[in-house]
Amino acid sequence: MKNLALDLPGKSTVTLVRWSKKPDPMIRFILLTILGLILGLVLMMFMPFLQSFGAIALFTLFFAAIFTAPAVSDERSFMTGLTKRVNDTIVEVTGTPDDQLSVRQFRQLVKSGEHVPLLVSGVPGLNLHVERASLLELSGPGRWRAVFTVIPPENGTDSFDRLLSAAIQGAR
Repeated sequence: MKNLALDLPGKSTVTLVRWSKKPDPMIRFILLTILGLILGLVLMMFMPFLQSFGAIALFTLFFAAIFTAPAVSDERSFMTGLTKRVNDTIVEVTGTPDDQLSVRQFRQLVKSGEHVPLLVSGVPGLNLHVERASLLELSGPGRWRAVFTVIPPENGTDSFDRLLSAAIQGAR
């Protein structure tokens, strides 16, 4: 039986970070490889040392690698910044730095969408996950968001009510 809080998106959730996914550097590398090949074929007419298959292949790969390296670096620093913001919030809420995520774990969360259970003062009921924001919620560029979902324990409010009534009865 699934928990009700997970079935109702938007209920009992707090958004930590919103962001737009940047283009994958691998796609940029492939496009620059094609552009480098075309440029190499054009330059082959004017430069005799480019008139071999090996020279064109090396030119194409170096051209694509040089112009893709900044995109890889930008994506790495962007994900590091996102992970730091999420980790700061995790430590603030849970009070334990042991629950922090690495950049690799955060990337896995983005890909899989799985829930990471967190303990708040030793009590379960808080999940962290990454989800794609719906089109109705978009007021800006954020298409992805890291979310805390609060799941009340099944007997949490009942046991609190019993504890409160016992305390009141004991005071009389």
